[in-house]
Amino acid sequence: MAAEVRPVGNPPLPPPILERGVIGWMHANLFSTWFSGALTAVSCLVIGAAAIFGINWILFNADWSVIATLGGQLVIGQYNTELACPGQNCFWRPQVSVLLVTLILGMMWGLAGGGLPKRMGIAVAVILSAFALLPYSFERMGMDVRLLLGANIPALGIGWAIARYTPLGTSRNVALSAVVVFVAILLLVRGGPAIPGLEPVSVRHWGGLMLNLILAVGGIAFSFPIGIALALGRRSSLPVVKLLCVVFIEVFRGVPLITLLFMSQVLVPLAFPENFPQNSLFRAAIVITLFSSAYMAENIRGGLQALHPGQAEAARALGLPSWQTMLFISLPQAIRNVIPAIVGQFIALFKDTSLVYIIGMLDVVEISRAFIQGNPEYLASTKELFLFLGLVFWVFTYSMSYVSRRVEENLGVGRR
Repeated sequence: MAAEVRPVGNPPLPPPILERGVIGWMHANLFSTWFSGALTAVSCLVIGAAAIFGINWILFNADWSVIATLGGQLVIGQYNTELACPGQNCFWRPQVSVLLVTLILGMMWGLAGGGLPKRMGIAVAVILSAFALLPYSFERMGMDVRLLLGANIPALGIGWAIARYTPLGTSRNVALSAVVVFVAILLLVRGGPAIPGLEPVSVRHWGGLMLNLILAVGGIAFSFPIGIALALGRRSSLPVVKLLCVVFIEVFRGVPLITLLFMSQVLVPLAFPENFPQNSLFRAAIVITLFSSAYMAENIRGGLQALHPGQAEAARALGLPSWQTMLFISLPQAIRNVIPAIVGQFIALFKDTSLVYIIGMLDVVEISRAFIQGNPEYLASTKELFLFLGLVFWVFTYSMSYVSRRVEENLGVGRR
């Protein structure tokens, strides 16, 4: 047997301390040069000072009582007032709507088996249930309200069980269930002829964050397929179809949304008889959807143009017709390539819903502005209120960005 050969000499030395661990990372990224070190020091001083003053103001100087005073108005606006709902017994409708949304999130969790749907569902259910513990008196927030809020956690579990142990646990059925739930929410909140036996609540009294979310969800759900159709029409070889799509896209991209909203309320009724039922919410939803569709079409068209022509040529070589080539090969790759632009348009659409104030609708921002204007004693708390609103919008927009990044990671965007 050959003798074991031992290395001769001392063992290799570890890397220098400035090249390993936290110190190595700081040296490479923060203090690699004198200029980088100076910039890091100045940035730390500025951030530290801002943090000290900001935390001191938030904890000791700011007056957040205006948010507690507004309370549920930030969520549902004037929906449960005596003017909108005689007897003020409509409070349960938005809460049941939220339970239906949590149920769908539970079904998505059960379908996916974990991952992002699980984290989203648990976060939403826990946060909504935590609102039941707000320190309001029972005169302002009764036990029935708290029980409906706390029921979001069981609703999440029921949705998970439905997807796991019933035939509804398929992608198609969950998608159809989400559509049915959205329509059911609109009918439930509206009441009256939509659901006999429920007191009708005019859309004039819909407001708060509920109004922003309804417009955003409806706009996102419809602007995406309309945008795809417009993008394909603009690339069509049929001159009339292409011209109509180009005119639509350029007109809606060239006019500010606030102008379109104003025109929808002032000019559109002139084209109908005086006794024709007018619905400001429906017109606003259509305008927001069409406006977003024009931008969505250009995003999709950019994704289609970025594809190598060899993709379509290979499909034609295999004998696939043009519609199958577009539907199963070109379009999925184009959408995959422009996911950041698509989600960016969805975020812009959600923020643009606050512009409905121009047509007299009381979204969450307009409710806050009107409250401050009508209650001068809270004028000093304006900055606290609008900082809170900024945080609310940031939570929703960051959530969409987070979902977008996770989808990109799962699809391998940017990797081969």
